[in-house]
Amino acid sequence: MRIAGLGVTFFGLLALMLLLLILPFAFPFSTSVILINLLFYTALAYSINFITGMTGYVSFGHVVFLGIGAYALGASADVYGLDPVLGVLLGAALGLVFALAIGLVTLRFRGVYFAISTVVIALAALNIVLELPQLGGSQGIILNLGFQPYSWYYTIWGIVLFEMLITYYINRGKLGLGIRAIKSDEDAARSVGVNVSALKLYLFGLSGLFAGAGGAVFAWTTSGVFPYETFSLTFSLQMLAMIIIGGVGTSLGPILGAVVVYLPSYYFLTVAIGTQLIIIGFAVVVIALFIPEGIVGTLKRRSASLRELLE
Repeated sequence: MRIAGLGVTFFGLLALMLLLLILPFAFPFSTSVILINLLFYTALAYSINFITGMTGYVSFGHVVFLGIGAYALGASADVYGLDPVLGVLLGAALGLVFALAIGLVTLRFRGVYFAISTVVIALAALNIVLELPQLGGSQGIILNLGFQPYSWYYTIWGIVLFEMLITYYINRGKLGLGIRAIKSDEDAARSVGVNVSALKLYLFGLSGLFAGAGGAVFAWTTSGVFPYETFSLTFSLQMLAMIIIGGVGTSLGPILGAVVVYLPSYYFLTVAIGTQLIIIGFAVVVIALFIPEGIVGTLKRRSASLRELLE
């Protein structure tokens, strides 16, 4: 893509990321913690957007890749003393490898059968980890990596930046045409020459790669990997909520959804404890019923001027 062909959404997201680049130096530490968590949820939203948002294949067990990335960093740092940044790269690589392996099997299913298979895999992964003493069993892995807020922040910032660029490239490029055809009618797309299996596997691999990277950062920031927390299906539900609220398959939707989901969650976790999932679930139901296109889709539908600006 040439610079002249880039839209307002691209430059808006780029400006936002440049602003986030300097924000940690302008605010106190407590604000930086909020920003780290917000970027973490943004990374998760973009990761699931590659498969669920772009193709319509709903993955309820996407947390499995987060868990793989977390354990990759935890085990490598605990046993081999690997630098956390290298642990993040390892988590991304293993997330990619496992996504390709799992995708070869599960992407043969469609609709509810695919969704159920992803849940089963996530539950199986949790039970496998619980039986492996090398991974700490039910106790998990406790790390002592020190307090490194700037390293955490700029690592997750870089992950989100890559996700944004790849998402925008796919949506704007020829690749996006084939993917939209798959989402609209998979059989029709195959009949006109679209390599459906390869495209789905490509997107599933990307989603696993970035979820694995995000999971590794999660383990790094929490200084440990704890199985029930790491493989909690709550993460998968939050990922789905973010892209549904923001706008599935869009370049802007995941970060909008992350803001809408995370910031209220932060409030509920610190003030109205125990109600955050109820509120998020209610919001998802309302949006699914009344504005199924999400924030981005609804703005584009209601405003002709925004239709050309938002992607």
